[in-house]
Amino acid sequence: MKKILLTVLIIAGMAINSSAQTEKGKVFIMGSSDLSLTSTTMTLEYDGEEMGDADLSSFNFTPTIGYFVADGLALGLSFNIENSKQDDITSNSLLVGPMARYYIGSSNVKPFVQAGYYFGSQTEENDVDESKAKATAWDIGGGAAVFINEFASIDFSLGYGGGTVTSKEDEKMKLKVKGLAVNVGFSLYF
Repeated sequence: MKKILLTVLIIAGMAINSSAQTEKGKVFIMGSSDLSLTSTTMTLEYDGEEMGDADLSSFNFTPTIGYFVADGLALGLSFNIENSKQDDITSNSLLVGPMARYYIGSSNVKPFVQAGYYFGSQTEENDVDESKAKATAWDIGGGAAVFINEFASIDFSLGYGGGTVTSKEDEKMKLKVKGLAVNVGFSLYF
């Protein structure tokens, strides 16, 4: 009888711990990266007319801070920091915006869905000159948070997103980007 009671208490304790990480009132800090697993197609557009496509290699880091407004539902602020390179052109961008993530279930592996919208600026330079642009982006996706203890998780996700970069010198010049990304991240919960 003591063994059964002890087993029930251990299982109940694990269930309480695993659901406490995403309960209302908790705060989380998250960082994720594309880890160069990005497949992106870009289309250059001038005054509504497409001028060509290109492929791109990039590294992206997205730190986020969020607050659980309800059990499982976190709202937060994300910063999207990206460095990319195509031939001799290097691009750096900084975007910021709101995000929402909803965790499903109460086990130590919690599936989630998420969405975000970002706005900011981009600087592009090559051997000859530098240009500045304004940028907007969005993403949607889902994945799973694997809780390694009650304060930390490793997050695996698959997302789809897009964005537009508009030249500050000529607003008819736009670069439209869309793509699929596999992300690995780490989150802390307080």
